[in-house]
Amino acid sequence: MDIPRTPISFLLFILNESRRLVLGSIAAVFAGALLGGAFHLTIKELTDAAVIASEQNFSSTSLRTLWLWIIALPFIYFISETVWRISGFLGMRIITNSRAHTEKMLFQYLIDHSINYFNNRFAGALINKIGNASAGIESMFGAFLWQFLPVILQIIIDTAILLFINVWLGLALIAWTILFVSLNYWMVRKKKHLSYAVAESGSIMRGAMVDTVTNIAIVHATGHHEYERKFIWNYIHDVQRKHLKSWRASEWILFANGILIAIFMLGMLAITIWLISIGATSIGSLVLIITMIIGLQGSLFFIGSKMTNTIDDYSQIQEALMELIIPYEIRDRSGAVALSETQGTIEFANISFAYNGHPVFQNFSLRIEAGQKIGLVGVSGAGKSTLIHLLLRHFEVDSGRICIDKKDIRDLTRTSLRKNIAFVPQDVTLFHRTIADNIRYGRLDASDTEVEDAAHRAQAHHFIQALPNGYSTYVGERGMKLSGGQRQRIAIARAFLKNAPILIMDEATSSLDSESELHVQAALGELMQGKTVLAIAHRLSTLRAMDRIIVLDKGRIIEDGTHDELVDQGGLYAELWRHQVQGFIGE
Repeated sequence: MDIPRTPISFLLFILNESRRLVLGSIAAVFAGALLGGAFHLTIKELTDAAVIASEQNFSSTSLRTLWLWIIALPFIYFISETVWRISGFLGMRIITNSRAHTEKMLFQYLIDHSINYFNNRFAGALINKIGNASAGIESMFGAFLWQFLPVILQIIIDTAILLFINVWLGLALIAWTILFVSLNYWMVRKKKHLSYAVAESGSIMRGAMVDTVTNIAIVHATGHHEYERKFIWNYIHDVQRKHLKSWRASEWILFANGILIAIFMLGMLAITIWLISIGATSIGSLVLIITMIIGLQGSLFFIGSKMTNTIDDYSQIQEALMELIIPYEIRDRSGAVALSETQGTIEFANISFAYNGHPVFQNFSLRIEAGQKIGLVGVSGAGKSTLIHLLLRHFEVDSGRICIDKKDIRDLTRTSLRKNIAFVPQDVTLFHRTIADNIRYGRLDASDTEVEDAAHRAQAHHFIQALPNGYSTYVGERGMKLSGGQRQRIAIARAFLKNAPILIMDEATSSLDSESELHVQAALGELMQGKTVLAIAHRLSTLRAMDRIIVLDKGRIIEDGTHDELVDQGGLYAELWRHQVQGFIGE
């Protein structure tokens, strides 16, 4: 999906979905502007008719003409208001459609980014950027349709009318318009980088706030409320300083526009009075000029204010697009195929991979036969979790290949690859949805009966039933209403339900108490039957039933064998096993 990265192109991209409504609303604005010009001309003709009627002692002919213009004035006003309301109803549909389309497109693009993208950013700031872009689109289009376009058309129509009445009046308005537009363009360009700085710092501030609230349990546990207040205040003061600087620039723009409008009023009135004094125009023209000045003065001053707001909106959209719409680190290749009917043979063939410039694997190879159960052991930083992330294609290898059933995973769609792998992580987080929804995430079309069966097998059914709303209980943000062990059993139930041919477990029983672990170990034994299994474990006792145990150190395989074989070898695994056994005995 190609989404433009510049605000104007993005606005046009979003509006394209409602192009008929957009064209209709613009046509209504054009009609409204033309009727506005007709309204001004009617005021001129009404004034001249009143002067003539007065001079002719209100003769029947002059009165008939006067009444014609008196009736025409409210009629034109009514038609004009009707047309403007049509533009309002159409604009209402356009803006609501555009906000929804913006949020859908940006969210869809966002969630396809790699895990590494999210690791380096505040989640709250990313969602805030989507909201900023959506609000900016609404504000920018509304400003264009109901402020900028009407004023531009009003100036064009008024210029045409004035040129028709007297060429000097028309030329004066043209000259002033050129001056007004040129100076505002120059001032707005100066302000744009200030608005961008405000948008950027605001997103960072809100992201930091979300980060603090997300980790509020740690704040309360450590009593660091004052530290967090000061930490967030630094961000708030940074936004305040940049906002003040941007606002100051806005006030100078408005002040300059006020001077320009005063010059416009003085110049147009002076020229009109001079033309009347030499008999080159009528009193009606003076009334027309005054009416135009009143209309333009309010519109132009409002436009000056709206222009600074629009630059802020432009910067909000630009800042959001620059952060959200960046090329994907990992994407499906052209012609990628879906992985189906998987046996589960996995091969890491001579792979090399570096993370942030630090080598993790160099020419690493490992073959896991279909249905084989592999335990991964090693000290922290050995590469165990990285190997799992590479298999899930959260990262791309720098060289070599990772294959499933002899198919390079880069030639497979990411969705189909991950649908064939069930993953039970060490640190389980859940959606703030019901327990049933979280278990059903393993297979979205699962029935309630299948969800409960998976919970039974994961030893989760009894604690779920004890909750006030059972399977309909909402678990809180990241599942924080549940204990660590309860969250882990929900993740195991999800894996039961998914029933994928490849199973990955990252210390899947680490948060369970001893009694629950015994039950879950039996359930996991059932779950692993007929599947290819990769299990990372720090409790080495959980690996005794594995077909092979791979010991990693600095991205290399240093030991490979069964539990008994590795204990007999007296290497690193035997040392780790001895330490754990002695630790348990010491307890």
